[in-house]
Formats: sequence, structure tokens, C-alpha cells
Amino acid sequence: MVSAVHPGSDSAHLVYVSEGLAEIVGSSVSELLGQQPNAVFSQSTPTKQLDAVADLVGQGKQAAVQMALQTSSGTDLPVHATFLAIPSLSDGWPLYLSLFRVLGKPPAPQTSVMADPMVTFDQTEIFDALAHPGSLDDVVIHLAERTESLLDAGRVVMALAYAHQATSARFDLVRTAGFKPDLLADFFQTVRADQRLDEPTAIPVASLPLEAAIEFQNAGIQSLWLTPMLRNDTDVLGAVLVAHPERETPTESEQQLFNAVARLAVVAMDRSRREADLALRALHDPLTGLPNRDLMTDRLDQLIDIAKRNADGKNDDATVLSVVLVDIDRFKAFNDRHGSEAGDLVLAQTAQRLRSVLRIGDTIGRIGPDQFLVVCPGRRDEADAFASAEELRRVVLAPIDLADGSSPELTASVGVVMVQPDDELTPADVMSNAESAVEAAHDAGRDMVSVFDPELRRQLAARHELEAALKDAIADDELFLLYQPIIDVASGAMTGAEALVRWDRPGHGVLPPALFIDIAEDSGLIIDIGEWVIREAFRQIADWPERLAGGSPIVSVNLSARQLSHPSLLPTVTEAMEFYGVDPASIGFEVTESMKVEDLERASASLVELAALGCHLSIDDFGIGYATLDYLRRFHMAHTLKIDRSFVDGLGENREDTAIVSASITLAESLGLTVVAEGVETVEQLEYLHQLGADYAQGYLLSKPVELDDAHLLWHRATLIPGNAF
Repeated sequence: MVSAVHPGSDSAHLVYVSEGLAEIVGSSVSELLGQQPNAVFSQSTPTKQLDAVADLVGQGKQAAVQMALQTSSGTDLPVHATFLAIPSLSDGWPLYLSLFRVLGKPPAPQTSVMADPMVTFDQTEIFDALAHPGSLDDVVIHLAERTESLLDAGRVVMALAYAHQATSARFDLVRTAGFKPDLLADFFQTVRADQRLDEPTAIPVASLPLEAAIEFQNAGIQSLWLTPMLRNDTDVLGAVLVAHPERETPTESEQQLFNAVARLAVVAMDRSRREADLALRALHDPLTGLPNRDLMTDRLDQLIDIAKRNADGKNDDATVLSVVLVDIDRFKAFNDRHGSEAGDLVLAQTAQRLRSVLRIGDTIGRIGPDQFLVVCPGRRDEADAFASAEELRRVVLAPIDLADGSSPELTASVGVVMVQPDDELTPADVMSNAESAVEAAHDAGRDMVSVFDPELRRQLAARHELEAALKDAIADDELFLLYQPIIDVASGAMTGAEALVRWDRPGHGVLPPALFIDIAEDSGLIIDIGEWVIREAFRQIADWPERLAGGSPIVSVNLSARQLSHPSLLPTVTEAMEFYGVDPASIGFEVTESMKVEDLERASASLVELAALGCHLSIDDFGIGYATLDYLRRFHMAHTLKIDRSFVDGLGENREDTAIVSASITLAESLGLTVVAEGVETVEQLEYLHQLGADYAQGYLLSKPVELDDAHLLWHRATLIPGNAF
């Protein structure tokens, strides 16, 4: 008896049962196959006994115990049982062998089956062959050798249909027993054509076509005994062929032997097939069916090796390899918002789209949660590789219909690496370079193609160094705040200030936000930095009323999309507000208008709660987003609109900029919002803003960002407008 897992397991099932065992328990082989081992074990078998057996077998040891089998009549049959593990062909699913000897009866002697036509052979010899380590061919050959050793004469041929095709016209010969392969191939083809593989058949050599008959007779063979390897009594998986020099038919015991060998070969083939399936799954992504990172690494290694060999042979057609890494932009955020089912749909459809535009010879795999690698041999130059990468990027852009009725459009950042035959690169090097190129595409704004070069590596190394240093900046007290005043356009008096973070990096001086805020956003450090800014600004704001006369300014802090979506934002604000005793009316928060709408939707709850606390909310960088009016509608809880400096810069000189600023002021007034114009650097700009009715302004004309003490001094000035502007 052979089971697929150890006999004590609830998931064990029988995959082979000998006719002898079926006979002594009073059932047929077909009735027992697929059942759990307890179908033959006595119900009185102690669970502890089976657990002990499973423990020993699991350690690779043989377990021998006295127990009882249950017969179909309901009586118990005492037996001596031996359990042992059969090694896996390729670390796949385990098999366990169980041998039973009825107590009170002497075991059948191990003799040649021809010593007496009625004597039975010891099947342990055949079972041991199944436990032979090695490949499927090794196991089948070992079965043939054991079978041949039990015969007084005859040669055993083993043939398998590896594809498990019952209608296949040919077998693959695993053991030829010294016969010519062509002779055996012709024989099996003749047998299949005559449909003589449904049951064991004895074929006289003289009945074969003349040429085949002569060859077998010259080899001293008189009869061929054919036993099919059948699954489910219908599918022909191969055959056991015994070429005998004397007798026309096998004895009954010999045929029992051949039947057992055929069934055990089927067990070995099924095990091999299952293990091959497991190996296939281990090297492929279950969602998309594409090769996974391990298989793509192997494929890349092979192609790099081919390129090197071609170069060593001075082949004019030496392969140039391009490797393209497609990274779906912000996929994690999409997955968090729409759910994993929608995320899986996007990945599956993206895989199909990418495959649809591949060229012959290209290989694609999924090597990360949101990354696909395409290996393209034969790309002659960078322009060709770039064009291929652009095509891959574009197919990602098409909307994908989700179950909720929405059709989101995703983008992809794509990195390209050119591999020359003389490059000393490993697959890991190539993938790392592709990651670097994707990272460069991210930094440049995403949804684009970036080609790797050594300078890119240097820039990214510098960026990673900056990121590492930024992680320690908060703990090492390297961050500090500056304040840029906001003034009343009509009077020039300071009404508030925007808190701006700076980094005094040792050995590099003071770094402006443009050099590290994007890095903080991409790395997630913006959460820690943002919390520090809130606490530090609140600490300093708490001191302002005691040092300033005439009321308190509104001090604004910038919030990123990540901060607004992070669960720590509200607790950080409320705890700092309570700890420092800050009046919410003196606190402002600025949210960039360039934030994507989906980011704002996730953050809307936080914005509503901040407004409910009494904090002042501003739309920053107004005018540069892709959905300005829709943004205003969604940002209904705002108090102030800040016009981006890019429009203020052309005020009075550029007709379009002037019209945009004028329209923005009118729109803000109609919505009950005040207006702050950013980046005011000339008196003329300020005069235009005054004429257009802007409420407030900030910029270098009025004051650069200053430290806290200087901000206090500016508060006491009657006006920050230089000269007589109006």
C-alpha cells in the first residue's frame, strides 16, 4: 500500500494498493484507491500508535508494529506492518509505503517465479525499487532490473508516454534491454495501431511484420509479453515489455508481477508529474502565470552568457541585450484604496497588455509586487531599446474597468539597461541598474522612461547617501524652522507667517527644502519630519502672544499628501496643541493644490477634522494642478487660496498670467475665500495685486524667510512694503 502522506494524517490517501492486500481485506483495488489509510486499518488502532509511526517515518526511519486490518466482513485481521518513506524525486510531495504480513501464516519465500508456476513472489523486492532515489527514469529502470532478477529468463523493456497522452502513437524508451531503439519503436507503433494495450497481451514474435520478426528471432526471442501501464483503467502511460526466449505466455504469478510493476510505474509517473507541477509553480507567479524573479534571473544569466560567448568568438552578430523594468506607479496606494481584488485585476491585465507587445524572443516575468521585467535580446542600439520601453509604458496607460464601475488610469515608470557583450555584469547587477533607472524616472515625475548610465548611478548613490543622513537629522537636532511673513496688501502689516523647514547638514551647510523634501516624500521620512515640524512650530507659536502686542499672527505649516493620509496626523496635532496650550485659531495648515484628487479624497476626513478644531486651512500653489475647479469644490473646508508664484512672476508683463491671477481672485471672493499671492519680488507686482483686490502677499520683496526672533521684530513694524509702493 502506498499513501501520498504519512498514514496517520487526515489528508493521506491511497495511490497504490496491491491485489493481495485488497484480497485479504475483502475489497477491490479500485474501491480502495483514493481512500484514507484508515479504510484498511482496524477501528481499534490506537491514535498514539499511528502518531508514533508517523514520527519515525518522518525522521526517515523504518517503523515496524503489530496492528490489525479491518476486513469487509467487519472482523479484525492481525498483521505485522512495516512503514517506510519513499524519497521524493525532486523534493515534491511525499510517499509512504506500508507492507503487511498476516500473523500466524509463514511469509511467502522469495524464490524465482519460475521455480513453480503457482508460487507467489515477495512483493517487497518490487516495492523497494520504488524507494530507489533518483529521477523518474532511474526509478523505472530500477523496477525493470528488479523484475528481470526475479525471472528465470527474459529481458525487460520499459517505455513511458511522458506527456501522458493516451492517444500518442509513440513511447519514449527508458530501458531498451539491449534491443535496437528503432526496432522497439516500430513494435510499439504496430501495437498501438492494433489497439492491443487495453490489457496484458502475449504476442508471438512470428506474428510480427517480417523484418521485426527476423530481428527478434535473431536475438533469440520467441514471445513478447506486453503489460500496459494504465491510469483509471483507460489512460495508457506506458508499457512493461518482457522479451522471452522460450515460452509463449507468462505464468499467473509472472503476470501478477508485471501488473504490480506497471502499477508502481504509474505511481512513480504520477509523483513525477505532481513534482513537476510543483516545480513549475515554484518558478512562476501564480497570479499572472509569468516567470518569477528566480526564473527571470536564470534566463538573464543565460542570455548574458550567450552574449559573452558571441563576443569571445568575434561574431559580427554579437548579441546586445536590453533589459526593461516596468514599475506601476503608486500601486500600493491604489491597492490600499480599491482593495486587493482590484489590485490583482490590474496586475493580471497589465501582464496581458505587456505580453501583447513583446517581440519574438523577448521574455517577460513578474519580479516584484508591482514590477515586470522584460529581457530583450538583439536590441541593436539605445534608440531601439527606448522605443520598445516606450511601447511597454504606453500599454499600461489604458483605463481598467473595475467591479465598482470605476475605470482608473495607472501610469508606469520604466527603466532601461543596455548590456554589451563585454560588460562584466551579473543578473543581480543588471536588475540593480534597472531599479536605479526606474528610481530616476520616479524622481523626474513618474510616467516616463529612463535609461541607465554610470552618471545616473553616481546621482542615485548621492541621493541614497542624502537619505541616510536625513534619517539621523531629527535625532541629531539638525533641522530648524524659518518663518516667511505674510502681509496685508493694503497696509503692508504682517498678519501671519509660513513655517519653513531647513536642514543644517554638517559639512554641507544649510540645505533648502528643494534638496531633501522630495527624498523625504519618497522614502516615507516625511512623516517623521512633518511631526517634528508640527511640534516645533507649536512650541514656538506658544511663545508668540507673550512677545507680541496687537494680537497673534496665523502661523501656517505645510502638509504633504502622505501626512494627510497618515493616521498619526490628528493625534500629533491635538497632542501638541494641548501640550503647548496653543489657540487653534493661530494655527494654519497648507495643502498643495498639485496633490492628486485621489490623495485628497483619502485625506478629506483629516481636513474636515482640522477645520473642526478651528485651524485655518489654505490651498497652496493654486493654479498648477490638473483639476483646479474640481479641487476647489472638494476642498470646501478651506479658508484661503494661495496663488502660485509662477503666475505672480508674470503679473503685468504676461497677459495670460495677469488674467489667471485676476480670475483666481474673483473666484476666491465668490467662494468666500481670502487670497494670498506667493513669490512677490517687485513693487510692480505688488501694485497689480493691490489693484486686482488681492488680500495678502508674501515674497522676497516683503521679507525672506527669517528666524523666530527676526519674525518677532517684523511683527512690530507698521509696514513691510519698501518705500512708497502705492
